[in-house]
Amino acid sequence: MQVPSGMVFTAEDLTLMREMAIVRFVAYSETPFKLKSGIMSNVYVFGREDLTDHPELEWLIGRKIAQVVYGSDIYESEQQCLIGIPTAGNALAQAAAMASVEERKKYGPKMPPIAHRIMREALKQHGAHQGWVNGRPDPRQRYWMVDNVATDGKSKLEAAEKLEADGYPAKQMPCLIWADRQQGAVPRLEAAGFEHIIVIYNLLDIAFALGELGIWPKEMVKAVEDEIKAHQFSV
Repeated sequence: MQVPSGMVFTAEDLTLMREMAIVRFVAYSETPFKLKSGIMSNVYVFGREDLTDHPELEWLIGRKIAQVVYGSDIYESEQQCLIGIPTAGNALAQAAAMASVEERKKYGPKMPPIAHRIMREALKQHGAHQGWVNGRPDPRQRYWMVDNVATDGKSKLEAAEKLEADGYPAKQMPCLIWADRQQGAVPRLEAAGFEHIIVIYNLLDIAFALGELGIWPKEMVKAVEDEIKAHQFSV
């Protein structure tokens, strides 16, 4: 299925769309949600208990992320290590690491599995592991920042400051976004110096696919399109 961005969704992509809609990982509500950016939106990308309560979907999402990491043009020989932006990003990073144990076999017998590290919501100032991330940077690993959604990019900028405080090269790390709301995050992050931004799905593509599959009514898809146009951010 070809979607508005020009991307062609495979059967695997469409399975993900269905499952995300069923568990309300991506949900439409007549009552709008307030996003971190301050925008009121009728569409929300969750990725919290809706994901972790459904291990089948969690595995599918982890496999997709692992495929994107292994297939990336910026993949390097060292072990890849994902750091999720809390809280939703942590589950995505762990899911991809677990799925990579099997997925790596498709890319060569010596391909290492993907690792992941935990980033905290609050700074830890006691015990053996102080700081924002469990573990100091290791030159044998290539680090990635991972999050469930992007609107204006503010949470990624905040996470980058915390990662840099712990010694991680945040803006040189690939920044992987599961769903981009297409409201300025990517150009804003590029303008801030992020070198590698990887978007797996655009929100309008997700809505379009759900409309074509008969899961969302077409007027809902049109509402998503109108919302994206109404809330474009300038860099």
